[in-house]
Amino acid sequence: MRIAREMAVRHDLEIVGFDSAGVDEPTVREIAVAVDELLAKYPIPLRGIEIAEGGDGMPSRLVRDRVSGAGQSGPPATWIVLDKAAVANWGRPAGSIAGTGADRRGDDERPVYTTIVREFGRALDTAGNFRARQEAQRTLITESLRGGGGFGGGLLDPGKALVEGFTEVVLRGERAGSLATVLHGVLVKMAQVESTDSTEPES
Repeated sequence: MRIAREMAVRHDLEIVGFDSAGVDEPTVREIAVAVDELLAKYPIPLRGIEIAEGGDGMPSRLVRDRVSGAGQSGPPATWIVLDKAAVANWGRPAGSIAGTGADRRGDDERPVYTTIVREFGRALDTAGNFRARQEAQRTLITESLRGGGGFGGGLLDPGKALVEGFTEVVLRGERAGSLATVLHGVLVKMAQVESTDSTEPES
């Protein structure tokens, strides 16, 4: 709980369910590392992180327009909600260096970090009011016409492609594919544009 509380204070987040989820210290540390790194690089109005019963079989989900537990006013609250059963089963993978953010080899070897990254990508899409999807669709169609690879069913789901592209770039850095790099850029750009628009003073 100390690690979770310190993370919450650093980023003005609410945390729910960490005290009753049976989550171990390395897992909480991985969550904190991911949140620290992502919010430092991609500032968005993330309101909180909750560990709760999932019910849908998914390890995580993004929740928007949730009423803040602290009763805070302002823009719609965006939460990352982690499935309690999934969190309880996440252990520190062999060979990873918990707390350093240095080893991002993939979903299977660092599931906690990867899950937070993926949901953060969805949060960026939400923060940009989903405006990145139109440009992503054009990019995916162009790539398809060139015979390039994609992200599975991403051509029919630009939102999914944006998240997968963002995740690949965060995990692999310069080793990420060209399509992932383009989609990552589109997602981040649109989130920043929306943020700038929302903070401009009224005339």
